Amino acid sequence: MVGGKYSRPPAPANIVYPDLTKMDTAKLATWFEVYHDTALQSLIKAAIDSNRDLLAAASHMEEALALSGAVKANLYPHLGYQAQAGGGSAGVDATKIAGGVDGGLFNVFGVLNWELDVWGKLRHQSRASIDDFLSTKENRDALQVSLVAEVASDYFLLRDLDNKLLIAESTLAGRKENTRLINDKFNHGYVSELDLLQAQQQEAIAAASIPSFQRQIILAENAIRVLIGLGPGPIVRGASNYDQILSPDIPVGLPSQLLERRPDVMASEFALQAQFERIGVAVANRFPTISLTGALGFASPQLSSLLTNKGFVANGFGSLVGPLFNFGQNKKLVDVERKRTDALYYQYQQTTLNAFEDVDNALASYRTLDEEHRQRKLQVDAATKALVLSQARYDGGYTSYLEVIVMQTNLFDAQLLESTTMQQKLNSIVSLYKALGGGWN
Repeated sequence: MVGGKYSRPPAPANIVYPDLTKMDTAKLATWFEVYHDTALQSLIKAAIDSNRDLLAAASHMEEALALSGAVKANLYPHLGYQAQAGGGSAGVDATKIAGGVDGGLFNVFGVLNWELDVWGKLRHQSRASIDDFLSTKENRDALQVSLVAEVASDYFLLRDLDNKLLIAESTLAGRKENTRLINDKFNHGYVSELDLLQAQQQEAIAAASIPSFQRQIILAENAIRVLIGLGPGPIVRGASNYDQILSPDIPVGLPSQLLERRPDVMASEFALQAQFERIGVAVANRFPTISLTGALGFASPQLSSLLTNKGFVANGFGSLVGPLFNFGQNKKLVDVERKRTDALYYQYQQTTLNAFEDVDNALASYRTLDEEHRQRKLQVDAATKALVLSQARYDGGYTSYLEVIVMQTNLFDAQLLESTTMQQKLNSIVSLYKALGGGWN
């Protein structure tokens, strides 16, 4: 068997994770063990069942499986049949050169054709087709990992927008009441019209944010519904972002394990392996092809004597066909396959580096977002107290309404930022599971 034997590329030896990373080699939990929100679980199940891109990927996978079976069949003898019935007239000279049939012609044969895989060409083709199937399967699994992560990410974004809408509605209610009180004071001559106008501006700012969040909610809902194979419409909600139970204690594992966990890395390696087998096909094409052909049946000029001993036929032939001189064409074709293999090897290395980058980025995001969210909560607490004190100072006549406006703006912004950071914190865990392969084992 010419062409060599495939060996897996060595794993990167200089990859390290941050010191505080849990280097647990336990199996990753699957997505339904990670996301406990029943509404989110239902959405993910619907996406896996109905997402059109995933269904198309599954069809491509089944196509590759069928093709691998068809290619493998070339290793075995092919049995067929043929039958003829007819006749005609031809002169003596014409019949001497098989230019026609003078009389009747009846035959029926069973035919065998078998290319002997002496040099391994057919075995290399079969292995390449199997590796193509496996690569397609891993690409389908990678798409599922991305799909599950995208549904979860969009869901947490939707719940963040829901929370921001509540913040905006609560802020608007408070500012409306504040405007009413200042308007009453203005009517009694206690404050200037400038204070009233500033209060009305603050009320309008809060009111304008509500349709903005409502619009973003519709966009997020539609994005999720497209992922689950549905048209525009509402999305059933479950727990809020603050009630989600996502464990940050994730078994990151050893760097070498990532090569087994990530479907995109596995798909890249299977594609490399398939291309390596095609080198063997190209090398085998430089050697002669040996085939066996046989025919077993009956032939006769008359139908009445077709199925008799006189009409019995049993023939067998062996053939050898090979290249002799083609100006180095076959050798160049081997070089072509080798260079294609080199290109896929570099692509595999790049995919591997991207995988480690994804993991490190996700670890850094969760670690920093956890601290950032803690500080955002402190910011909200401080802004809430500052607004209460500033409102009291204004009511007592110790400061202008401008100070109240600043404190109102600070609190509103702090609440929105805290909500955003909470959503980003949840999505950092989603990103980490996706970077580690999504628990799709």
